[in-house]
Amino acid sequence: MTKKGLTSALVVHLLSVCIYAQTLSYSNYTTSDGLASSTVFSMIQDSKGLIWFATLNGVSKFDGSQFTTYRAVDGLNSNSIISIVEGEKGELYFGNFEKGINVLKNGKIDNYFQEIQGEQFPINTLIFSPESNNLHSIYAFVKHRSLHVIHENAASIISAKKINMRTLDLIKLEKLPAGEIAVLTTKGLSVIINNEVIKLDIKGLPETEVFCLAKSDDDSYFVGLKGKICQIKENRVIREISIGVTGENEVLSLFQDRNRNLWFTIKNKGIFFIPDGTDNIVDIGIRIGLQQTLVNYIIEDREGNIWLSTYGKGAYCLKNLYLKNFSEAEGMSSNIVNCIAKASKERILIGTVNGINILENGSVLRVPSKTGVGLVEYIHHIKNIDNELYICGVYGHFETSTMMFNGLKLQLSTRNAFNKTANGLYLFGTTGNSLIVRQQFNPLQYDLNKLFVFGDNPADNRINEITRDSYDNIWIGSSQGLCKAIPPENIKDTIWKKTFFTENQVLNSRINAITEDQHKKVWFAGEKGIASYDLTNDSISTFAAISGHDLSGSTSTASDNQGRLWVGNMKGLYMFDGISVKHLNVHTGLPSNEVLSLFMDRQENLLYIGTTNGLSVIDIPVFDKQVITAPEVLLTSIKAGDSVFTDYNNLVFEPHQHDVYVNFAGLNFSSPGSVVYRYSIDNKWMTTNQRTLSFINLRPGVYKLQIMAKAQNTDWGKPAMVTFRILPSFTESAWFGFMIIGLFITFSLLFIRLRLNAQKKKTRNEMELTVRINALKHQALSAMMNPHFISNSLNSVQYLVNSHRYEEANEYIAMMAKLMRKNLDSAGSGFILLSEEIDRLKLYLDLEKMRFQDGFTYEIGVGTSINPGAVLIPNMIIQPFVENSLWHGILNSGQAGLLYVSFDFEDIEINGVVSKSLIIKVTDNGIGILEAGKHKKKDHISNGIHIIEERLKLLSTKMQLPSPIMFEDLSSRGSDSQGTEVIISLPQPLYRIIK
Repeated sequence: MTKKGLTSALVVHLLSVCIYAQTLSYSNYTTSDGLASSTVFSMIQDSKGLIWFATLNGVSKFDGSQFTTYRAVDGLNSNSIISIVEGEKGELYFGNFEKGINVLKNGKIDNYFQEIQGEQFPINTLIFSPESNNLHSIYAFVKHRSLHVIHENAASIISAKKINMRTLDLIKLEKLPAGEIAVLTTKGLSVIINNEVIKLDIKGLPETEVFCLAKSDDDSYFVGLKGKICQIKENRVIREISIGVTGENEVLSLFQDRNRNLWFTIKNKGIFFIPDGTDNIVDIGIRIGLQQTLVNYIIEDREGNIWLSTYGKGAYCLKNLYLKNFSEAEGMSSNIVNCIAKASKERILIGTVNGINILENGSVLRVPSKTGVGLVEYIHHIKNIDNELYICGVYGHFETSTMMFNGLKLQLSTRNAFNKTANGLYLFGTTGNSLIVRQQFNPLQYDLNKLFVFGDNPADNRINEITRDSYDNIWIGSSQGLCKAIPPENIKDTIWKKTFFTENQVLNSRINAITEDQHKKVWFAGEKGIASYDLTNDSISTFAAISGHDLSGSTSTASDNQGRLWVGNMKGLYMFDGISVKHLNVHTGLPSNEVLSLFMDRQENLLYIGTTNGLSVIDIPVFDKQVITAPEVLLTSIKAGDSVFTDYNNLVFEPHQHDVYVNFAGLNFSSPGSVVYRYSIDNKWMTTNQRTLSFINLRPGVYKLQIMAKAQNTDWGKPAMVTFRILPSFTESAWFGFMIIGLFITFSLLFIRLRLNAQKKKTRNEMELTVRINALKHQALSAMMNPHFISNSLNSVQYLVNSHRYEEANEYIAMMAKLMRKNLDSAGSGFILLSEEIDRLKLYLDLEKMRFQDGFTYEIGVGTSINPGAVLIPNMIIQPFVENSLWHGILNSGQAGLLYVSFDFEDIEINGVVSKSLIIKVTDNGIGILEAGKHKKKDHISNGIHIIEERLKLLSTKMQLPSPIMFEDLSSRGSDSQGTEVIISLPQPLYRIIK
């Protein structure tokens, strides 16, 4: 065999053994996700962090969650876009397959260059080349295999020139590490110098087609040829890699990532990967269904994700590249992985709910069933103890058995858990609160003894785990908690020293897994969290949560070579380095959040993770190289009213634009579903999962909005800030405020002036009313001191004296003096007690009876609800009515008369309100009002009544009460009735009640 043939055979062998069956963590975006077309020609990540896709049906922009597409209706010359490049100021240039170049600047798409000498300008590749003094050039390779350079100066004047390719057929344009424009041709590599194409003389590079170029970080670069890849430095081939593929074997694209891994595509054969430091070729396409697909472009984003564009299958984002997944699709017997152990350097045993699997060299093999067809083998535990493999599971009726598979001796047990003591005793866990202790694994041997764990009797307590630590202690994890057991030195001794942890909430509950790390700490995973026991000092540490992460429902633990703790949980996988916590779940590539088991391979530095949806393997060194940065928030649009703004500088909104909607995105392509946001617009931070903020009916003023994002395992990122101002309407402006204040002051002054004038008028009227009332009081007093009454009374005294009736005269004078004294004493009072008024009436009426020789009788009645000593009534209001009834009613009748005065409370409706009023009635059986009016002349009594009426009316007016006096001729009641009744109504406050 020739050397070339030997090399090809070796590469084919390497390729075959390295075609892993595991699945990568990736996302596939197609038109169903919003991508413009599933045929994608090229991609870039712009300076803002957005991913742009040039497709057969327009340009798509992706922010990790949402696609935005631009087509001809949005300004593109055509929908078929081949190439995208970004300018120095963030503008984007789109190369049309049919009609030249478009530019996207400030949110608007314009035609940049479409024709040369009247001919259409179909683009194949664009390269942006910045120059000095705001000059730049765009090198365009058109589909007719010609090359043009388009210049733009500081004045935005654009000119084009065709570059002479001589006899070279152009394939693609790329940039060399030093920035020169490389021309990939059918006869090797050339560069453009002063708008001339100069062929490079590269030692070791044949004069053949060069299909692609990728820069390295050491000033070298790779080129893809037919069947091989060459690394070039200083115009010399320093490395050559044969891809070992015959037929169509053109290497169409190349890319070296930040970890120096080399990615490349082969025409219609998918995507491949060469790890740094090796020539091993890994078929990535076969893992993600691209083994017969044309993958035409590769880029790496800021997070380290690898993006692939394809013909017909959309775009792929390979993320979390430290992680590999295995499932039933790769040949596993079940996706539910209960336990994992290492059988040898290249073999990992995987226990599932449906048998045992072996992972070897990236391929999965299933161990044949021991139970026969149709019976499920549920595997509980796999243990490698002293290089012997023990497997606990469900196998049928036998208790223990041994089988060989591919050189592995597998010792099977139907018990739940298993381990061995340092002196060689075999321990089998049961569901009945006990360990079966044997001297041999042989099931035919009688049990040496049965060790009950909690207490000394069988109980419903499942033994979940048995572990021997480096000090030869036996740790037993059960449904009821943890037991530490020290076996006896004599294997025939049945007494074990047991320790329980009833005071510890984690260790006194269900324990699912027990492991020991390299620092002599035994770790326990249980339903209430995790705990550790330090064998060097017998101290216990308990963790129900770490850094806010709830650890209840923990299923497993493992420690890596750096001493970090990994915890499997029903909410994912946690890594604790003593300071911070990283949380891995479906957002970071795990196939499920439910982690059932962990195994750390310290020799290979790999962490194996068993979940309910398959097996995952973390490459710890690659994981540690991953740089996780907080998402950068990018404002995508701001809408105010009916206007949409894409320029966020100096935003000023009109008064009617007080409803503001802000759209934004936290750029994270590794785990976009984990991004959360918080924002502040009034110095109060609020958290949201939405990518739109709505501020409704904002008041005029200046607002400063800050938005920041946080993804899984990152801190809060730097906030995106935007300031906007909402203008006030005229009614909200300062001028309107000044006008309102001026009007308010003017009307206030006018109101105050009117109020003062009204108050003055009211005061004047009240003063006049008071003066009038006081005058009427004096007139009422004068009316009470009737001169005819005084004169007649003195005549009566004189008559009694002349008649030598001295005793009667003295009594008359005394009564008269007492009456006058009472009148004078109460003259200055506005109100008088009802009892005093009654006394005064009695004095007056008694004097009149003496004078008229008992020509009449009188009665005074007081209602039972009235206390005369507690009721005040207006002074000087009753006597004139009594005097009028006596003189003009009774004495004119010519017969003995009766005068009745009554006082009582009645409910009277006043202005729609029922009021308790004092009713005073003066009733006589005289000639009546009508008859008295025929003979009556205006006299002192009439003046007194008029004075009282006016006074009460004035008081009523002052207190806004109705007329208080009514007169009734009793003859109107019937032919047998005569006389007059005067009714005086005194509602509150015309009378008062005192305590």
